[in-house]
Amino acid sequence: MKIGDVVTVLEAEFPDVTVSKLRFLEAEGLIRPARSASGYRYYEEEDVARVIRVLRLQRDRHLPLKVIASMLDEGNPTEAQGDGGVDVPAFRERVGRRGRSTEGGALSGSVSVSLAELAVMVGLDEDTVSELERLGLVRGHEAGSSTVYDDEAVLVGRVAACFVDHGFDVRHLRMYLVAAQREAGLLEQLVGPVAGGGGSWGRGSPGSVDSTHGRSLIEARQLVDELTDAGSALHELLVRRELGTVGR
Repeated sequence: MKIGDVVTVLEAEFPDVTVSKLRFLEAEGLIRPARSASGYRYYEEEDVARVIRVLRLQRDRHLPLKVIASMLDEGNPTEAQGDGGVDVPAFRERVGRRGRSTEGGALSGSVSVSLAELAVMVGLDEDTVSELERLGLVRGHEAGSSTVYDDEAVLVGRVAACFVDHGFDVRHLRMYLVAAQREAGLLEQLVGPVAGGGGSWGRGSPGSVDSTHGRSLIEARQLVDELTDAGSALHELLVRRELGTVGR
């Protein structure tokens, strides 16, 4: 199944589950869907069963992801070694290991942390996280008189930390945001008509939603998944091509 199909399967028991949630669990290293040659995620039955187990442990036992990860991988010493054990070059896997080895607090599926807490969780200083926010890469949300940051901010911060660890200036990461905004604008033109509503598919609307519109939203989200995965694969292929032998 593709990632959108998995969300549809899970909706009956976990109505709040989203594509972003599944990607978050993947980044945290709890699930490992296969990838096709073109970069699409594909979930086998055992992958879906693993997702269900993770979600149930979160919901029913209120366990943090770090504990759930150790339970799922019990008996697998390679996964348990953490950052110091296995040399994994891919950023995606490195981000997952960074998350599982974070000290000072558990990471839930829907986090709400302060800037200081976010800095600790991603391994950056507060000034760097503030700069990421100023550049628009990290976004906070108002909660009363405070500003809090969610799991998306955590993931962005961890990926940014990978660049910083290699001497990258965070100001240069803005090029990824600019590219993402341009790509999102193009995709909205393509996907908006599928969802209907004149481009309001990304924002939702109050009140009840009829079944036809609901199906349209599901189809639109599946299309977004396919196109963003294809875009990610194309981006990686082109970057490696431009780097020549170093990128291969």
